[in-house]
Amino acid sequence: MYVKLDEFRTGQTRRTFPLLFAFAGVMLLLSAMIFAAELVNYSNIYNNVNETFGDDVQIGGVQVGGQNEADRLALLESVYLDQPIVMYYDGSPIQLSPREVGFRLDTEAMQAAATTQIEQDFWGGYWRYLWGESQDSIDVGLVADFDPAELRAYVEELALRYDTQNTGISLDLAKYTFSGAEAQTRLDVDAAIPLIERALYQLDPEKRVIDLPLITLGGAEPTINDLRELITTYLELDGRLTSYNGPDQVASVFVIDLQTGEEVNINSDVVMDASSIIKIGILINYFRYAVRTPTADVKYNLANAVVCSSNGSANNIMEIIGADGSYIDGIRKVNDTVCQAGGANTQISSRLWIGPEGTGSIPIGYYTVIGVTPCPGNTNPGAEVNTQINTTPDNLNYTTAADAGTLLMQTYDCAVHGSGLRSIFPDEITQEECNWILNLLRGTHFIHMMELGVPEGTDFAHKVGYVGETFGDAGIVFSPGGDYVFVMYVWERGGVDGQGSLTDIRKWSMIGDVNRIVYNYFNPDQPMLQTRPPVSPLTGAACVMPLPGFEINLYDITENRFDEYGNPIPGVACYDSPECRPFDNWGQQ
Repeated sequence: MYVKLDEFRTGQTRRTFPLLFAFAGVMLLLSAMIFAAELVNYSNIYNNVNETFGDDVQIGGVQVGGQNEADRLALLESVYLDQPIVMYYDGSPIQLSPREVGFRLDTEAMQAAATTQIEQDFWGGYWRYLWGESQDSIDVGLVADFDPAELRAYVEELALRYDTQNTGISLDLAKYTFSGAEAQTRLDVDAAIPLIERALYQLDPEKRVIDLPLITLGGAEPTINDLRELITTYLELDGRLTSYNGPDQVASVFVIDLQTGEEVNINSDVVMDASSIIKIGILINYFRYAVRTPTADVKYNLANAVVCSSNGSANNIMEIIGADGSYIDGIRKVNDTVCQAGGANTQISSRLWIGPEGTGSIPIGYYTVIGVTPCPGNTNPGAEVNTQINTTPDNLNYTTAADAGTLLMQTYDCAVHGSGLRSIFPDEITQEECNWILNLLRGTHFIHMMELGVPEGTDFAHKVGYVGETFGDAGIVFSPGGDYVFVMYVWERGGVDGQGSLTDIRKWSMIGDVNRIVYNYFNPDQPMLQTRPPVSPLTGAACVMPLPGFEINLYDITENRFDEYGNPIPGVACYDSPECRPFDNWGQQ
């Protein structure tokens, strides 16, 4: 029987196709089974990764791969919570446990961030798994916070513990010296907080070490109020006065810092017998009205009025300035000059005492009281006198410590700065003349009172005065630590002998003691630890003036008076003028 070829082919095809299809199906089934098996296997790995996050996992920079949640947390805490912050306060280490400031890790947030990275890449991870590729690493930043209030409280408490405390000015009541407060170190709290905050988030131990920012404050120096306190304490404790505030005894003190203008006023507004300290005003008045360089005679009178405290010479100077030699006009001019220069509560209304009228060359009426117009400045605020304390002053010659100090200040400002008296009397007094006044006051060589309160060799210019119930000293000290005016009066009712004569020289050295306190205030680094003793236990040193034929030098007041050792020059100087007796080593022989 005969069969067609196409029939044969058709039949053949129908027999082959099922075999190929079956083979393909088997392969697909096999692939599906392998895929499923690998998927199951990967799922197991994936589930394990969800627990351990894989082998390459960093959280906050810490490698925590292959570890479960508890171990990861322990490792992170060991790095961020247990590893201290090391802070250096002026070179001294201080360890801070992060837990002390409320620093904590947000492990839930970091866990969620890692889980999110895994879940977002499931099929990508499965594909890399099928091809034998390594899984992607997981990197989660540190999530942590702290309590700002706890951190600030910690830093502030740190400052309380470590900052050097300012103990203030020290006053030594035994030596009467001052010690300034030492320099103070303080923690800059506001600058330290961000440094500590930054260190809390650092992984590297070296970056968890910081130098705390510090502020250094210069040590405080004694103030003018400290000076006043120490002088007051001295006056209360010294014992030579039962009271420095009256009613039977008064100490009056005036100090002015010539650099700053700061003042100490202790009863400085109490009216006192001016005594010979009025001669400061007489000198100023002379140079205000002098129209030519002083003659040798006038220079002698000027120096004699100060150096030997000669009242006769002072009277001569007032007469020289008076119109046509009138002592009345001369006295009135002194009052006007003193008033304009700031001595609002100072007045002289008679010649100074040189002996009883009608004896020797002293005529009757020599002490006639001159009508003087009161200074209008004494009605100004700040110029009122203390009416609570009455020292029964001589109504013919009185002043206050503040007035005497003001005259000295005006003279200093004129001599040193070209102001002061120069500004008050611009067409009448010169800067050179003010320097002459200071040089004349430098001629005082009393070796007592304020002189004893400064070291030997210190430059100072002053005028001593004592009469009846009152003694005092007024001057300028040119010290290494600053120039200052010092005036002190002491009054005691009846005098120490009950006869109105204050001759107790022990009280004189109170002025030296107080001036030493003032000197130590201006020179705290080189204080004078003890007041110098007087050369004579009974009086001040005798005055020294040039012998006839030798002049006073207004530029060098020691010329023709003292040799290089500070002793009178034999044959040139008169010791204990005008007696001119042999030198006895200032009364010690």
